[in-house]
Formats: sequence, C-alpha cells, structure tokens
Amino acid sequence: MYVNPPYVSKAMAHFAGDMAVLEEIGTLNEKTVEIIKESLGAKGNEIDLSISDLILIPVERLPEDDRKLLLKVAQELGADAKLKIVRR
Repeated sequence: MYVNPPYVSKAMAHFAGDMAVLEEIGTLNEKTVEIIKESLGAKGNEIDLSISDLILIPVERLPEDDRKLLLKVAQELGADAKLKIVRR
C-alpha cells in the first residue's frame, strides 16, 4: 500500500509535468485485497482509493492487522491524497 501526499506532488509538479510521490506504508493480506477489489468493483493489479472509497470497504470482513492498518491510514490521509494498492 502506498500513499501519495498531495503537497509534495503539487510542490514538485512544476519540475517535469505531473508527478506522483509515493510512500510505502504497509502490506495487505491477499484476502484483504480481494475484498477491497470486490467491494469497489476494481480490476487489475493496482487500485487507487480516495477517502470516499474507504467507506465502501466492509472492514468487518478484513483480517485484524489489515483492518488496523487501513483505519490508521484513513485517519492520516489528507482530503485530496490517494491511497494506491499495488499487487506485486
């Protein structure tokens, strides 16, 4: 899971066009990723989430460690930041 802090991206965007700065914040269980994809109707190996998308995830179905990580991220995520989940 990565988070794209908007301030850094906006501050650096003038150097070479659009730019995303990613910060790795943790790893999710495969089951959790499948639940997220199912609840959002996402396909592929990358999922971009906003704050409004997080409320659509059925957290009661997630393993405890992943639930704690997502809740922590939700509390710290800025209003215009994006959360990116990448399957490697």
